[in-house]
Amino acid sequence: MTSVLDGAAEPVIPTDAANEMTAPDGSIRPGWEGLHRAVEAMDLRQQRRLRREVARLLEDDGVTYHVPGTGKRLAWQLDPLPLIISGEEWAGIEAGIVQRAELLNLVLADLYGPRTLLTRGLLPARLVHDHPGFLRALHGVHLHGPQQLFTYAADLARMPDGAMVVLGERTQAPSGAAYALQNRIVTSRVMGQLHRTSHVQRLAPYFRALRRGLQQVAPGDVTLPRTVLLSPGSRNETAFEHALLAARLGLSLVEGSDLQVRDGRVWLRSLGHPEPVDVIVRRIDEEWCDPLELRPDSLIGVPGLVNAVRNGTVAVVNTLGSGVLENPALQAFLPGLAQHLLGQSLRLPSVHTVWLGEEEGRREVMAAPREWLFKPTARTAGHDNTIVGAGLDDREVLALRARVAAAPHRWVAQEPASPARSPSIGTDGIVDRRTVLRTFAVADGSSYTVMPGGLTRVAPDDGIIIANHQGAWSKDTWVLGDAHQPVTGFWSDGGADDPVVPDATMPSRAAENLYWLGRYAERAEGVARLLREIEARRTEFHEATSGPGVACITALLQAVTQVTTTYPGFVGPGADRRLASPQAELTSLASDERRPGTLAHAIRNLLDSVDVVRDQLSGDTWLVVVDLQRRLARTDPANRMPTAEPGELRLDDMARVLHGLLSIQGLAAENMIRDAGWRFMDAGRRIERGLQILALLRATTTHVREEAADGLVAESVLRVAESIITYRRRYRSTARVSTLLDLLLVDPDNPRSLTYQFDRLAEDLTMLPGHPGAGRVSATERPVLEASTALRVADTDHLASDQSDQVRGELDDFLSHLYGLMSRAGEEVRRAHFTHLAPQRTMRADTSGGVRS
Repeated sequence: MTSVLDGAAEPVIPTDAANEMTAPDGSIRPGWEGLHRAVEAMDLRQQRRLRREVARLLEDDGVTYHVPGTGKRLAWQLDPLPLIISGEEWAGIEAGIVQRAELLNLVLADLYGPRTLLTRGLLPARLVHDHPGFLRALHGVHLHGPQQLFTYAADLARMPDGAMVVLGERTQAPSGAAYALQNRIVTSRVMGQLHRTSHVQRLAPYFRALRRGLQQVAPGDVTLPRTVLLSPGSRNETAFEHALLAARLGLSLVEGSDLQVRDGRVWLRSLGHPEPVDVIVRRIDEEWCDPLELRPDSLIGVPGLVNAVRNGTVAVVNTLGSGVLENPALQAFLPGLAQHLLGQSLRLPSVHTVWLGEEEGRREVMAAPREWLFKPTARTAGHDNTIVGAGLDDREVLALRARVAAAPHRWVAQEPASPARSPSIGTDGIVDRRTVLRTFAVADGSSYTVMPGGLTRVAPDDGIIIANHQGAWSKDTWVLGDAHQPVTGFWSDGGADDPVVPDATMPSRAAENLYWLGRYAERAEGVARLLREIEARRTEFHEATSGPGVACITALLQAVTQVTTTYPGFVGPGADRRLASPQAELTSLASDERRPGTLAHAIRNLLDSVDVVRDQLSGDTWLVVVDLQRRLARTDPANRMPTAEPGELRLDDMARVLHGLLSIQGLAAENMIRDAGWRFMDAGRRIERGLQILALLRATTTHVREEAADGLVAESVLRVAESIITYRRRYRSTARVSTLLDLLLVDPDNPRSLTYQFDRLAEDLTMLPGHPGAGRVSATERPVLEASTALRVADTDHLASDQSDQVRGELDDFLSHLYGLMSRAGEEVRRAHFTHLAPQRTMRADTSGGVRS
């Protein structure tokens, strides 16, 4: 995809620059007075508190991006002070953006249609045909409606003379609009009073136009199109934006594997049966969208998508082939094209650009290469390929000349820009930093609707690059309006009510991740409870060297290895050494996320699942997830309090993690609608809790110990299973295995009993898509029914009393049988409902590259 992080990294040369807030005579520009007063009233302590509050709000909302090519996730950086533009000036900017969008729309329609611009020499054929964004397979393909360019973005900078110029344009899949929205949400909270009194124009009309436009481009006479947002995945650089847009606009967030082309149209692999797709909002660069007709080494596209587009059965926006408009060499020809196609001059000029494919311009530029910036006409994914002439030595100038001479038509030169500065809060006070504004337009009827404002990026210092992955921050952009801004939302258009929509569809992949979210949440809770109990017993019997307390601790240590399957641990080779000194192993079980079975590993997988289904979860859920991340970080030995002993696993560490896990469960129980997604998540929880109970009981109750030790172990099991209070009220005796089995195996009213898990699982399974109907039992339900029957006829007294050679053999066999049935139920859920595709094989050996990030 075209990123807010790389494509917006327009190089600038640090020369004299205008100041957005202050005029040359030192006066405050109109519209900035309120912010100026607010800044003047803040001391350094207040400024730092404001920065911390912004950072906290962004973290609470999980606003992140991934550094291109590394997968490293970084926090989104937002300067609390907005960039302010007066309504009068914005009206001119808006008109210029609409004009450029309409101009590029006409160019795009011509290049994939009659190509008169090429035949008449208004555009050099080589400039177009040699560009990788020009897709010959899309010739003659048109988007439904008058506009072929659906969304458009321009990077703007104010020059020293005060004029706005366009540094670059994005037409592939312009990103950043959702980040602009998130910036507004945060800034309006921390600068609430100023925001309210400044009459800032709202962003909602842009997103309403986007939603309306997606309906307008649907093929044929579809009145309520099924629209999906096609993403490279949760580890893509701007995955946060994909999830936020999908959630705000009510779209299904999908990956290439969620879609298939059959009978000439695109289908969503949803639960129950495939669903037809009418509109695809792509956040994947076009070349990766279809391995059959575009890049054969793409593993993230949809085979056959181009043919479906050609058949007119699906609309893809932005239009496949629109990447050709991102060729920076087009900037040199836009003034002439505007006159030819619109009969107008450009209202917003571009930074001076020379295409080096023409000899006259090449001679001018290469006569003084240090006065220019050099760019290839085709961008490389995730990289800034700009060469700053002023920074080259003689040898590098010679190398540049050779590169340009080898393929001059693949290079452009641009005059260095010097964007205006805007006040920002730095670590040591207010500083002036260079800013570049990206604003957005979306097709709306016969023209375009422009976002009032956009995403402003702030240079981290006086360097020549403004790019987030190199330390740049962002700003909210306030376009001032009149005192009567209409209160509007994303969904209200002021027209008739929408028709009744069909049931929301969920990709099979999303359902699977919700299922595993439930399983990993339950797994993490079970491990955390067991580790907490072990530490409590170790604290209680820390001076003992033998006796029931030591036997209980030994049994629990061996149980944690068996429950987590982190062998050899406390039962395999080297167990005696680890039992004598268990701190290192316990710390690993808590904090080593690379080791399967540990608490940290379960939480890491839980968080990965949350990333994939972020669009399915509420903002409150994300607050809890972020809090859980913080709590988990505190269990890492690297972050341990100085007072903690080396390798010590503290009880409050586990309490923090449990707090976060229980909060997630509470939100799921009270805030999620009982749709198929919730049913899968709950089924995952029931299966995992059942497996945890069975593994714990097998590890602790099947071995016969002396009475005092057996009682301590049983009491610990009840505490781990969160059933100790119920046990004491009901039995009023010391813990015994037979009564423990009554409570944890067969009690249908105990939410922690095995019978309860099978009952709830059976209820979930009957509500999943594809159930054969009342009176019928699906393959998934059969092991659940068998286990429920076995539990209801079980004699717990007999199971507890039958023993030989210090082992309750019949109990062990019974628990093992139930464990197998629960495992089989989980496997049947996976087989019946989740799509598992065979690995794709590329059609050529070179699999380098990926998605433009």
